[in-house]
Amino acid sequence: MAPEGNYTADVAILEGTEFIDRNVIMSGMNLLSSGKVKRLIVVLFLIAPSHRPFALNEDYPDLVKKEMKALGLKERDFRIIVTHIHPPLTLTSARGVMEIISKEDVTSAILLSSGFHTRRSYLVYQHLCIPFQIKIFPSACFNSYQLDHWWSQERGLREFAAEVLKLAYYLAGGYIPFKLSY
Repeated sequence: MAPEGNYTADVAILEGTEFIDRNVIMSGMNLLSSGKVKRLIVVLFLIAPSHRPFALNEDYPDLVKKEMKALGLKERDFRIIVTHIHPPLTLTSARGVMEIISKEDVTSAILLSSGFHTRRSYLVYQHLCIPFQIKIFPSACFNSYQLDHWWSQERGLREFAAEVLKLAYYLAGGYIPFKLSY
């Protein structure tokens, strides 16, 4: 897995896709309330209205914003960044985030991502942050299976295998320099 530790940073980047896991949000809120980060950056993919799930008529980022306020956060505590969906998705999303936070006074970030996706995401962000001198600290959120015995659960095995293949794709495609994968 990606290295983890007890870090403090300017922001926490909460990685989502079209949607964001509740446990990732709660982990970010814990970092914010404990003073380990000053602000949350919630990353979501843009969902065209024609591709929204049935009965989800409102704009999802707006719903996330409302829910975060309902949980007691002020608008100054978080920012929602919506990125476009273009392959490779993690790289495109990270570029969109870096384009925004590199213009702010951010020197460090804790990257909150789900499970085995964390290693690839961490390596992508780590590589993209080099020119901006932003330090990235990874933190994995294992929600769907137990970390201490993920191999005994179908979902854990599936996610591990999928992320190993995606990591190999990113390395082979040159999206992540091979030297950063150690």
